Amino acid sequence: MFFHQPVLSVEILRFMNVEKDRGYFCDCTVGGAGHLLAMLQRTERAKFIGIEWDRDAFDYAQQKIEPYRDRCLLFEDNFVNLGLILDKLRIKGLAGVLFDLGVSYFQLTTAARGFSFEQDGVLSMAMSSKSPSLLQKLRFAPKHEIIKVLKEYGDVHSCRKIGSKIYEQRKSLKTTMDLRWIVDSVTPKRFLKKNLHKVFQALRIWVNDEIENLKLGLAVALDRLEPNGRIVVISYHSGEDRIVKNTFRNLHRDGKLLLLNKKVLRPTEDEIKLNPRARSAKLRAGEKCALC
Repeated sequence: MFFHQPVLSVEILRFMNVEKDRGYFCDCTVGGAGHLLAMLQRTERAKFIGIEWDRDAFDYAQQKIEPYRDRCLLFEDNFVNLGLILDKLRIKGLAGVLFDLGVSYFQLTTAARGFSFEQDGVLSMAMSSKSPSLLQKLRFAPKHEIIKVLKEYGDVHSCRKIGSKIYEQRKSLKTTMDLRWIVDSVTPKRFLKKNLHKVFQALRIWVNDEIENLKLGLAVALDRLEPNGRIVVISYHSGEDRIVKNTFRNLHRDGKLLLLNKKVLRPTEDEIKLNPRARSAKLRAGEKCALC
């Protein structure tokens, strides 16, 4: 089982400031534990909390962090519940918080998860087994909502035509190939691959409520950061990056957050050659002001 190659690992270690080797750090999106393991290996005394709501990823990460059980606790949960987790552990503040958003290589390449338009599988796209699937959400969604999702979360070419057809076919839709056929039937060939990416991404974001979760997760993470604590976010979607950028800028304007990189940081060409999926990654980092 392989989840994905962690993106911008060197930059994560630098911005998270784990070298001080004290306090509590939280990886809010553990995935395959790539970033979490790198931080554990770089420290000796710092303690870590990991949050992951995908059961397969959670089980995999549990095995990977086994040598560091004395310094690391994992929770199968959504990062919007970070505050509740910290209260349960009686932890008041965090020295650093990491969010690596998006979907993992394992999720994309496991047909049964329904994330990919390249493999035939049930239309699920749910990150957690506790969440409703795409099929379930489509059954009760009005046409205007489906069109809005495609437009706002994917900037989908011919979003009205595609959304209308999804709505008309929603009761007979069962697999990823059924959805692909709809996109294929109304999209010019020159736009097809890009449109497939956008449609599947937009519906995944909608199914998992990723935009609202990000807003809530950022708010609680920033609230629970200690003075001089660091927050680092890697996003892969323009809508997500816009939320992070605006949140950080507003806090900076109010004197509550120091921007550690005023311009978004992207992977180098060398990293992209080794890991093409890193191409769309955007990193933003901030430090909570000492007087906040």
